[in-house]
Amino acid sequence: MKTNKLLIAIDGPAGVGKTSVGKALALKYGLGFLSTGIMYRCLGWKALNSKVNLQDEEQVYQVAKNIVWDFEKEEDSNLRVLIDGQYLGDSLLSEEVARAASITSALPKARAVITEKQKALALEGGIVMEGRDIGTVIAPKAPLKFYLTASAEARAKRRVLQLKEKGQEANYDEILKSIISRDERDSSRKTAPLKPSEDAILIDTSFLTLEEVINKVLELSRTNAS
Repeated sequence: MKTNKLLIAIDGPAGVGKTSVGKALALKYGLGFLSTGIMYRCLGWKALNSKVNLQDEEQVYQVAKNIVWDFEKEEDSNLRVLIDGQYLGDSLLSEEVARAASITSALPKARAVITEKQKALALEGGIVMEGRDIGTVIAPKAPLKFYLTASAEARAKRRVLQLKEKGQEANYDEILKSIISRDERDSSRKTAPLKPSEDAILIDTSFLTLEEVINKVLELSRTNAS
């Protein structure tokens, strides 16, 4: 049973350190941690494997509404996401799945299905949620909101290192192009565009180490958490 009902929202584009920061906050305050982007990657993966047209709103909606979601809390506070009883793990980390997630998440009907699930989790409290629309759509009344950002170049370099550490091939130019394209889609979509909420604490992580970002957020959380 959750004893701490605090809700913390962390938003920003991919590659700014949201997951690591979110886990650090969750551990500090005894909360669960959910990277909501994983849910969209699950949708992208499911749509790809269902062989549907990624830009066909009705087809993707049918895929989204039939997914059965489960969440298992791990020792590091992370909420492991399962769809239809399956944990997809590293299969969600490919650039193909990332592109599919960005495309399908921009479709209003499919996005609404996942949005409602995330809103229900936010209402329960006791969680740190990171994504692209937590502070603006999912949990606009969250008492503590952060928006992390960084240049596309800095994020591409981090992504290359992340993939190489996992033994996967990584092309910097392709990843940079993908990040820029994804940012454009996420920022310009009509439904829940990527942008900071007016009351979010903004932090540029371009020239900060991960440890520096975590320490800064932890310090600000102590100052601003009620």
